[in-house]
Formats: sequence, C-alpha cells, structure tokens
Amino acid sequence: MARSSTSRDDDAIELGVVRSQLETNFKPIFDRHDSRGLPIADLRAELEDEGLLSFMPRARMDELLEKANTDGDQFITYKEFSQMMTRDLTAAERSRFQSVIRAAIKDIIPVRMREDFLANYTCCPPPLFIPFISIAEIVVFLIYYVELKDSKDPVTATSGIAMYSPLVYKASRRYEAWRFLTYMLMHQGYMHIIFNMLFQLFFGISLEIVHKAWRVCIVYLLGVIAGSLAHSVTDHAVGLVGASGGVYAILGAHVAAIVTNWREMNYKCMDQEELEDNTVKGIGRILCSAPVKLAFLLFLVIPDTSLAVYRRIVEPEAQKVGVTAHIGGFMAGLLLGIPVLKNITRHPWETTLGWVTLSVYLAFVAFCCIFNAAYTGYPPTDYEGW
Repeated sequence: MARSSTSRDDDAIELGVVRSQLETNFKPIFDRHDSRGLPIADLRAELEDEGLLSFMPRARMDELLEKANTDGDQFITYKEFSQMMTRDLTAAERSRFQSVIRAAIKDIIPVRMREDFLANYTCCPPPLFIPFISIAEIVVFLIYYVELKDSKDPVTATSGIAMYSPLVYKASRRYEAWRFLTYMLMHQGYMHIIFNMLFQLFFGISLEIVHKAWRVCIVYLLGVIAGSLAHSVTDHAVGLVGASGGVYAILGAHVAAIVTNWREMNYKCMDQEELEDNTVKGIGRILCSAPVKLAFLLFLVIPDTSLAVYRRIVEPEAQKVGVTAHIGGFMAGLLLGIPVLKNITRHPWETTLGWVTLSVYLAFVAFCCIFNAAYTGYPPTDYEGW
C-alpha cells in the first residue's frame, strides 16, 4: 500500500513538472494563434516533416490527435494540447514527443497570418542578409575606387574596373571556382553600383521582412551563381562583374512569391469597409496586392533587360554588359523562390511545382558545369598569377 501511494505521488510530481514545462515552452507559441488553436491537418503534416513517424506509428499519431480534438472542430487549443500531453501520452512517448512537437508547432503559421499577407510583414528578426551583403559590395567598390584613383583607368560614372582582381569572373580563369560567386562584389563605375544597391535594398529588404534572412540568402547567392554559369555558357569573351545576378534573383523570387501567395496577397484588396475604416492600410493592401506588384516588377524588369540586350549588341567591347547573367539570376530566383520562400498557405500543387522547379534549377547547374569542363571553345586557360 505504501509503495502504491509513493508511486501515485511520483506520478503527480511528474505531471506537475510536465505542466510547468508546457506553460513555459508551449503556451507562448499557442498564444500567437487565435482562440481556435492549431489546425490538426497542419500539425499532422509538420509532425511528419519533423520525423515523428520514425519512432511512433502513424496510427498512434492519428489516434492522439483525434483524441486531443475533443470538440471535433479540427483545431487543437492549448487546453486540448495540455490534456493530450499529460493524459494520453505514456511517459516513454512523452520524453521523445516533446522536442518533435515543439519544432512542429513553431513552424505552423497562425491562421490570421495566412489570411492576411500584410500580417507577415514583420521586422522581428530584422533584415540582416541584404544590408550585410550590400555593405560588403560597397566596401569592395570603395577599396578599388581608391586603388584605381591615380591609374590610367580611374572609376567614373560608367567605367573603371580592376579586371586584374581575383574577384572578377573571367572565362580564362574559370578553374578558380570562387569567381563564379565573388564577381558580385565588383562593379563597373559608380552608376552601376548605385542602381544595383537601390534595387537590392528596396526589393531585397521587403522580401526579407516576410521571408527572413536565410531564405533570401539562399535565393540570392544561388542566383549569383546561376548568373555567372549562364554567362559562362553564352558569353565566353566578356568578363563579368556586378551584383545583377543576385538582384535579378530577388526580382524573380518576388514573382515566385506572388504566384504561390496570390490569394493571400489579395486579401481584402479594394475592400470598401477597409478603405473607410483605415485608409492608409487599405491603400497599402492595394499597393501590396498581387496584380499591382506583378505589374510593377514587369515594368522594371522588361525595360532594364531590353536595355542590357541593346548595350550588349551595340556598345564598345569595354562597356558591354553580360545580359545572360541578368536572365540567369532572374530565372534562378523564379525557380528557387517557389520551393524556398515562405508559402503562407501551401497547396499540394504548389509542393509538386516546387520540386519540379528545384529539379530544373539543379539540371541547369549540372549542364553548365559539364559544359564548362568539356567545351573547347573557351579562351586559353590563364595559369599566370593574378
């Protein structure tokens, strides 16, 4: 009898500890959602993504979620979740379940944010990648500006570039693989870097506020690489400098985000009550709506790309622009934006499309790498020092 009483006391103590842990680690996450709680379908999908099925049968997971949904509304509130953790799970399941379900719950976007795209504009955490990479590009530009100041080729509005730099992409030195990325740090003339920085900061920071630094970093850097790979296949005789591959990847990523979040971006757009209640917010919804953003992006991309094509054809050799780097970067942003950027409400067809576009990007990279290794029409390889 004494042993049984001790056992019950131990169980009560353990459940008290569990409830305290739930209050600390889980309740704040639930508080971000509305009173309905977490959608069961999303929680089930996130638990699968986090690897729960590696140590718990699917039937057991479904049983737990159905028992937790006591009111049958297909949402789990914090109260229902707490009951599941303290009543339905065994002690052995509880210890392994907690870390997995915490990661899953953190990834579930609140319903209000799914319905309203503007709710996803948040500076917590603040944009980090775009300001950092912009500062790096400006610093490198200033270093070479000073270095070339007294040379025969000083930096002007449209000219002046240290082609001897180990950062510049040259077909003759393509074995130095870092050049496929570091060319983004170099710019030809201060107008080149000014326009790139304006585009990059305006479109990059707005993208990062919604989709966060790590996603934008992936798209930007892989867009830079796609730009140089496209250039290396099509424009062997011309060197490559500038952040245009990354800038155009950001623009392509914006288009991808519009495609996958079209309905959410149009939430309450042109709503008469919204315009009357909060005119500024109503106008903001119109400006951030999918059709307006898409039209604005195309208005910028098409003329700028057309100008780059024109300059590539008619201007002197020293001022030619690597136009395929623009196209390669834009296509990379479009292809990678679908699987990488935040999708407020992910539909099955969007997941399938993401795998398709990722496969297309990887196939493009593989083709370019093979081409660079096998093609014999490149300028002679230069093994001299920098």
